[in-house]
Amino acid sequence: MAALITPYATLSFPVLFSPKPRSEGGEPVYSCSLLFSEASQRTKEWKAIQEAARNAALEKFGDKVNMSSILMPFRDAGEKADKYEGYEAGVIYLSPWTKQKPGIVDARRQDILLPEEIYAGQIVRAQINPFAWTNSGKKGVSFGLNNLQIVKADAPRIDGRAAAKNVFDEVDDGSPASPF
Repeated sequence: MAALITPYATLSFPVLFSPKPRSEGGEPVYSCSLLFSEASQRTKEWKAIQEAARNAALEKFGDKVNMSSILMPFRDAGEKADKYEGYEAGVIYLSPWTKQKPGIVDARRQDILLPEEIYAGQIVRAQINPFAWTNSGKKGVSFGLNNLQIVKADAPRIDGRAAAKNVFDEVDDGSPASPF
């Protein structure tokens, strides 16, 4: 199945430079959550993602499968609204992952190589691909993460950490009142 480009999303829980297990004892992977606003959910890209997930299920499990028995990757962020910033009613999130480090670029398609340049709250687009799976008797669809583009790097953080430039006042180190 061909890879798809998502509509704009808010980045959350980025694990993009050093892989971590998704569960205790699991294999380390690169991952993130992508929060899609109601506006993003009305785009043609969003509709293509939904259709691709459905097609991946039908391809793997056959056209006679009861689609309501398939665990789909689209999650209601409102269910986590009391726990996490940015998760609210009307927002849907996906959590794509990969075993290989994804490519990460900025809005001008320049590689981003430093982990500190990536944080929760940035506006992104991702290249993802759906895949169907069976595990412990359950059937579902997930998305692989291929690449990520940081579209708006100066978006407010949603991880609770303040940006350093917003914490400090400017210091004039040449003024007579300066301690230097």
